Amino acid sequence: MRLLFIIPEYPPHSGGGIATFYSNTLPEIVAQGHQVDVLVGSAFTSKLPNYQKDGVNVEFLNENLISSNLYKFNRYQAIPEFQRHLAAAWTAWEQVNEGQGYDLVETTDWGMLFAPWIISAKSPPTVVQLHASIGQIDFHDPQVDSQLQGNLVRLLEVNLLSVADQLQTYSQSNAQAWKQLIGRDVSYIPPAMPLVPNIQPFKKSAHGLVVGRIQYWKGTTIVCEALRLLGEKAPIIDWIGRDTTYRDFNTSMAAYLAQTYPDIWGNKAQPLGTFSPEETRQLQAMAKFIIVPSIWDVFNYTCVEGMAQGQTVLCSLGAGAADLITDEVNGLTFTAGDAQSLANSLDILLSWSQAKQEKIGKAAQETIQTFLNPKLIAQQRLEVYEKLIKHGRHSISPNSWLIEAVSPQKSLEKPLAFLDRLPLRELANYLLERSLKKLVKR
Repeated sequence: MRLLFIIPEYPPHSGGGIATFYSNTLPEIVAQGHQVDVLVGSAFTSKLPNYQKDGVNVEFLNENLISSNLYKFNRYQAIPEFQRHLAAAWTAWEQVNEGQGYDLVETTDWGMLFAPWIISAKSPPTVVQLHASIGQIDFHDPQVDSQLQGNLVRLLEVNLLSVADQLQTYSQSNAQAWKQLIGRDVSYIPPAMPLVPNIQPFKKSAHGLVVGRIQYWKGTTIVCEALRLLGEKAPIIDWIGRDTTYRDFNTSMAAYLAQTYPDIWGNKAQPLGTFSPEETRQLQAMAKFIIVPSIWDVFNYTCVEGMAQGQTVLCSLGAGAADLITDEVNGLTFTAGDAQSLANSLDILLSWSQAKQEKIGKAAQETIQTFLNPKLIAQQRLEVYEKLIKHGRHSISPNSWLIEAVSPQKSLEKPLAFLDRLPLRELANYLLERSLKKLVKR
């Protein structure tokens, strides 16, 4: 088969779960005799040199073309991020010549990259891999200054994805969530996790470790509250990851944590910043245990990365990777969003002997080797592709309203004319307030 993947990130120029998912999967698909081409890009892409690695041909989205396509969506100028997402999605469509010559296209739910492939009658059969859509992320971590975009995107996602050719995801909880939203089945195929040599750490740490963005839905507040509940018994937890915003564009999550939990953040919970993938793996191997505290997460690779290294992992049931854990057999789980539940699990883990931790770590390693074998996972995915190609596209097409909502249109002469409907006094006051804030920052 000749396969095309339209995805927002791919190594070595990325560091998120989508990149990990595809870098663990695509080389094995190539090894099984198929051509794999990848177009990497999104609304926030940078043009980088094309390359080939492990038989995978990687091309990057042209950011200049995205900018030139923005005017076709200037009716959404009130929502500039959404406008740019649509411009990027259609730029990708144009750059790969509408997928002509490919047997199948796979794209992601993130960034509206799926939109052109669902609404166009010319598309090859298309799989939408559900990693975590921008609507989902906004729902679980709402920003007060992005509510218009969040609500609009969720309505469009639900209606478009309900008529996609094929939907699949790599956690049971995400498959069930989308099934409830759109009323159709979503295929579940676990992710691939290649065997990696055991890393011999320079030294063992007495600290626990979280790897993930400093972000609300990654469980930052839950960790702080659990450590506060444990009091003097609380272990030190290191946190690797970059800072993000909280509630609005101007508020830092780390700053909020330092203000709200001054006794914990920077003391019992220690932000370390970001590291290279190699350095992060070394720190994971050094840690006494790994915590995955997500309030919600489609999967969370840091869980299986820790398990693959033979570490003891405490994983929130809000993360899809928790499906792989049986309590006190190959790890521990705790209730999502429940600081007391995390504190209880930490209490249990801290009571274990070194021998018990090593036994559970070994069982975790065996779980990954058995259930996330790249060769077997690639075979499952290829079976789905072959079945879809044989069956053809989904029998129900999107309606004309949906098509018009996400398609390029003639540019509006006055895209900001909607401001004429707002009281001039409110606009003037807001402009003055915003200008003063900028002056103060300088």
